[in-house]
Amino acid sequence: MQNKQGGKFVYDGKRIQPIYERYAVDFNMPYIYSRFNGTADPFPIDSNLDVTSQLIQMRPASEMHPRESACTRYVQYCINKIRSPVCSLCWFPDGKKVLTGLQSGEITMWNGVTFNFDTILQAHSQAIKSMKWSRNNRLLLTGDASGVVKYWNTAMNNLNEVEVHQSPIKDISFSHDDSKFCTACDDATIKIVDVFESEVERTLRGHNWDVRKAQFHESMALIASGGKDNLLKLWDPRESACLSTFHYHKNTILSMSFFKENYLLSGGKDQVVKMLDLRMMKECFTYKDTGDVTALNVSSNLIFSGNGLGEINYWEEFNDEIIATSERRHDNTVWFVEMHPSGHCLVSGAADYTIRFWIRPRQQNKEEEKETQKEEGGTAIPGLLL
Repeated sequence: MQNKQGGKFVYDGKRIQPIYERYAVDFNMPYIYSRFNGTADPFPIDSNLDVTSQLIQMRPASEMHPRESACTRYVQYCINKIRSPVCSLCWFPDGKKVLTGLQSGEITMWNGVTFNFDTILQAHSQAIKSMKWSRNNRLLLTGDASGVVKYWNTAMNNLNEVEVHQSPIKDISFSHDDSKFCTACDDATIKIVDVFESEVERTLRGHNWDVRKAQFHESMALIASGGKDNLLKLWDPRESACLSTFHYHKNTILSMSFFKENYLLSGGKDQVVKMLDLRMMKECFTYKDTGDVTALNVSSNLIFSGNGLGEINYWEEFNDEIIATSERRHDNTVWFVEMHPSGHCLVSGAADYTIRFWIRPRQQNKEEEKETQKEEGGTAIPGLLL
């Protein structure tokens, strides 16, 4: 900026910052609709009317309409000033912020509404490979590449530090009552740690290679694990005993998630998602992905995955057809996909150093897509809807 002094323009060292129009997503619509309209209509009705101005007409995500809950519309991407691979990711319990663990050992906070940078802190000395909130949303655990686990509260103050392994921790999961947590590590072991005593209680051995995933069941004394030995194992954490071993995968297991208490989903480099029925102890369904299944998560009746091609695909329960795919894919492998607590927005982290936000498409966006498809396919006849 230049100021005029004594008839001359003098540069004062200040630069004029350009004004950017920032995109924001209001997540109050589902809550307003639920408050004034009760439960959603169980019978979906396609409408050609433009209801963009009537935001209350956009129904909340529900089990009756899993297709409408697919967040396929790209909104924004975020990247650190000093680029570093995103090694872990999670939402804040209130959904207002997103936490990302970086290769540099830093935790970056991003605004979950306007998608801009919030703050950054140096949490670990090595890469943060995993992070997980407790089921009561009061405690955050982060694990790094040196085998150290740190405790954090909701104000992001460090409460404790425990050395659990000597190798990178790839996954962390809380038990149903938050009194224990388990860790999956590259040393081929799973360790169960007491949260309050900060001591390792048991070590589960049985995998022949790196353990990539280990998850506590949300209500039962059960741990599921998978790793580079292609094995899917179920454990009893009270006796350190392996209950069963499954050979369903033909390559490394990279992702895992429990589904509706009675099912276990697992995906890996063999490009399939296997559904295991815990009651019958056998495979009951298979989903075929378009690439390596590197990330897997669930929300209500919706199953979604990130793959090695940078895509995010969505499935319904017991339907092997992909019902939706993200409109813009990442430039590299998607490592994490997490749904917002209210179900209106999804965030994904990938090896291209970015995290991306996706939301549910509105009715107007769906109509624009239909018009584009008609123009590409041929001439549209006015007044005729096909």
